[in-house]
Amino acid sequence: MSVDLDWTTLSQPFAEGLCGRLNTLLAKMTLPSFLGPVHVEQMEFGTDVPDVQIVHIGEPWRAFRAASMRADTTASEEASFSARVPMRLRTFRQYDDEMPTSVAGNSEPGWDETSHLWSDTDSVGTMESHALGDEPETESSVPSWQMHISVQWPTSSFRLALTTSLRIRHSDDTVMSLPVSLMITGLELLAQVIVVIDGEQQCVHISLSEESDAPCAADGLRAVHDARIRSRHQGQRILPYFALESQVGEPSKHVLENVGKVERFLGDTVRQLLEDELVYPHFYTVYW
Repeated sequence: MSVDLDWTTLSQPFAEGLCGRLNTLLAKMTLPSFLGPVHVEQMEFGTDVPDVQIVHIGEPWRAFRAASMRADTTASEEASFSARVPMRLRTFRQYDDEMPTSVAGNSEPGWDETSHLWSDTDSVGTMESHALGDEPETESSVPSWQMHISVQWPTSSFRLALTTSLRIRHSDDTVMSLPVSLMITGLELLAQVIVVIDGEQQCVHISLSEESDAPCAADGLRAVHDARIRSRHQGQRILPYFALESQVGEPSKHVLENVGKVERFLGDTVRQLLEDELVYPHFYTVYW
């Protein structure tokens, strides 16, 4: 099902707010040692509207439900420890029977693709029936569901300005730090955006997967059959085109502009970060 987007509603105040959120996220992200802090200076969405289609709506995959439950268990355990109350531990063993074929090969080593198993184990000590962990759960008014959105966005009008630095190290010491200014002047995004609403845990999971022209499978993901495309890394397949303009050095001194090797290097770094942080089975979770 195609979705018509009113791209004109993406105003400058909205872009500025998104820049602030991105900067908050970047401040928490672990970056390669050769990169200094990354800061988003400016964003313009441009005039090129993405082609967006809803390709699948269904139940959340167990991997997402398990992540929410692990986070909830961790919070409960921390509260239990602080109150010095005997607790009921919920242990989790990760298996993966719902991972689709098109992403199963990208799972982390050691995952057994069979099933998920939960078990409850009492901690040492006695517990009352009303202790933490045994309280009846209240049903959420928000249903849990998962949606896959096909996004194809070739654009030459999108602009994103960033600043960072290239760090040259010797042993553990930073020998030199070169300021870098970057302007993204175009990109092509071919991906499925996976959006999971977890009403019980009151959170949203967001992830990416590869896009293809192949027919959509029952699980909502499209398999990639083109051997030439599959020979690339996931980040390259999801972000096949990524145009940068760069300045390396201090403006008051000597500046190198549009250094091809630096731009290719940073483009590869962005794609690798995309794989490591957002491509399934990696995802971000936002609680409301």
